[in-house]
Amino acid sequence: MRRRSGRTRLTGVAAVTLACPLAACGPGDEAADSRVDGEYAYTVRCSYCHDVPNGIGAELTPRVLAAYSTVGALDSYLRFAMPQETPGSLPPEEYQAILAYLIESRELVEDGGDALELPPSTELRVIATASPGTER
Repeated sequence: MRRRSGRTRLTGVAAVTLACPLAACGPGDEAADSRVDGEYAYTVRCSYCHDVPNGIGAELTPRVLAAYSTVGALDSYLRFAMPQETPGSLPPEEYQAILAYLIESRELVEDGGDALELPPSTELRVIATASPGTER
């Protein structure tokens, strides 16, 4: 890995090593279920900015994500602006899986079921509330 302008860049083998588990690549690899694991994709693609002390991205709390109002608005933002160093560069399946993971893990849709099936107009809300005086 090389550092440029305060951002981490993946090059060569490191980029392939991280991309292959997401794309299920390799000789003879045929995944029975072609769904991308949203938690894994988030960990590999997003957490280095959003889940580390002094990361360059905001902490993705339910309140921050609910500010996008709808599933469609959050989806559009992710696809247009993320990842910061190469916006729009992820495969569509990864954006979809990351969106679903964020919605489900932050409990943004009441009785949401499978977040992959939600219509774009579905409202995002902070469902689970933390005790008074704490940010969730």
